[in-house]
Amino acid sequence: MCACSNRTFSPPTDHQRAKALGDTYQLNDNIRRAVTIGIDECFLPFPVPNEGDWVSIHEEPGQTVQEFEQTKRTVSHTKAPSLETICEFACHFFPGCELEILPQIDFTDFSKHFQTGKCINSYTKQPQYLASSIIGYLKKMKRRERKHDRQELFCIGVTMADIYSESDWNFVYGLASVGDGIGVYSFARLDPSFPDTETAGLCTNTERILVLKRAISVFVHEVIHLFGIAHCIYYLCLMNGAESEEEMDGQPLYLCPICLRKMYAALGKEKKQFNVIKMYTNILDACKRLHFKDEAAWYENRLKLLNIEAHH
Repeated sequence: MCACSNRTFSPPTDHQRAKALGDTYQLNDNIRRAVTIGIDECFLPFPVPNEGDWVSIHEEPGQTVQEFEQTKRTVSHTKAPSLETICEFACHFFPGCELEILPQIDFTDFSKHFQTGKCINSYTKQPQYLASSIIGYLKKMKRRERKHDRQELFCIGVTMADIYSESDWNFVYGLASVGDGIGVYSFARLDPSFPDTETAGLCTNTERILVLKRAISVFVHEVIHLFGIAHCIYYLCLMNGAESEEEMDGQPLYLCPICLRKMYAALGKEKKQFNVIKMYTNILDACKRLHFKDEAAWYENRLKLLNIEAHH
């Protein structure tokens, strides 16, 4: 990743978080309660960063709901984790949208231009691929093969190959072209045994759950970026930036009130289907099935709190 110091970051104040969320008076009752009730009990404020954390390196001014609404552009009013499982979990974050898994693409089918982006990482000694070249290929494929482009919001590529974005970047987890609605994301470094994955033994059940949880987190995080939603600096949130697997593992698998409201705004015509209680219930069920114990406990507690308030 890029390494440039940013020593001026200070976590947002209560006033700044309230300003980022914006006026909730005109929201319908379902989303209003989800972004205003029991916030202090369920959402931890964004912490003072440690040296080497994402915000200590990258400048993150924060994106308010109002700023997001003014800048939307793309959306109109082996140890490899199972893509089917990832999509089944992720779809609950995007009510009203359908996720379709397309046929697998072999890297050897790519053009000569793509091959120029292949290199050997100087640290891992493993092959890497240039993310922007993959996006370029996906862009051409989308134009050539998709007959219902008007209905297709995004095209997303996932790979177990390591990727990079620029020659001076060691790696990236993913790269998105928001204007084109296309992204590519690598799950290679989510494996605890990376880069020695070929010589490592079979993964334990704990490792399998960890890799799957990381993959779901990265996938949902990056798809939400394609809606135009930036990194979050207001609470501990799924949309926090991460510079390492350790920092990624400290992020929750839920959206803070500000980012939840942004998603509500982003889905436009699908707002009628944006039922937070139903969303949380579906995610809770998925967490239980996949043995995400901490995440299941959070959603259970959040639903209990929201349902108590609903009956008052």
